[in-house]
Amino acid sequence: MDHKLAEQKHAVDRYILNELTLEERREFEEHLFDCPACADEVRRDAIFVDNARQVMLEEKLAASRSQPQTKEFGAFHNWLAWFRPAAVMPTFAALAFAAILGYQTFVYIPGLQQPQVLSTKVIAPVARDRGPVIGVDRRFSRFNLNFEVDSPQAYASYQCEFQNESARTILTLDSGPRQVASFTLEFLLPTKRFPPGRYSMILRPATEPQTEIQRYPFVIQDGGTNP
Repeated sequence: MDHKLAEQKHAVDRYILNELTLEERREFEEHLFDCPACADEVRRDAIFVDNARQVMLEEKLAASRSQPQTKEFGAFHNWLAWFRPAAVMPTFAALAFAAILGYQTFVYIPGLQQPQVLSTKVIAPVARDRGPVIGVDRRFSRFNLNFEVDSPQAYASYQCEFQNESARTILTLDSGPRQVASFTLEFLLPTKRFPPGRYSMILRPATEPQTEIQRYPFVIQDGGTNP
């Protein structure tokens, strides 16, 4: 399989979604060894899936701590079982490709009452306090943001700390393995954690949590589209 054929067959998303035949999977995996573009796309999509899983698992764990351990625990335990790799990849991969590839695909995730079309918004580091304005549709429990990273040096992994305008940390996520200095971070963020206001995402080396690499200010406002 060459790169042109891989693109025509949408091999990357079908690979993650486990929709390739055994023969197509074998050919595509052979192609991955010789195609940095496809290999990088698969890696980025897998990291996006992992970040989304971190956010959702954190929310469920927080909810479980605030409730008595009654019959609800059984339901929560069953929900955790949903994160087995065989179950996670098809559902979160659908989210990843709706956002990253721009497919206008309606997807469901636990906690959503209606289908959601995810959009991609890219934020670059800026020196001034006020960054881009991001419109968030409150009908949906999550929204997607991308951050353009250009670190002075490569680190094995990065820590991403989200702060509000009072400099209070509201969310911390791992980037996953990187080993590179320039890349794009994709996040699926919980809407309820980000009411209208000013925020910053602070990028740090995972092994040096006191070191700030870059800062990404942005403004959240209610609304489904960006001005």
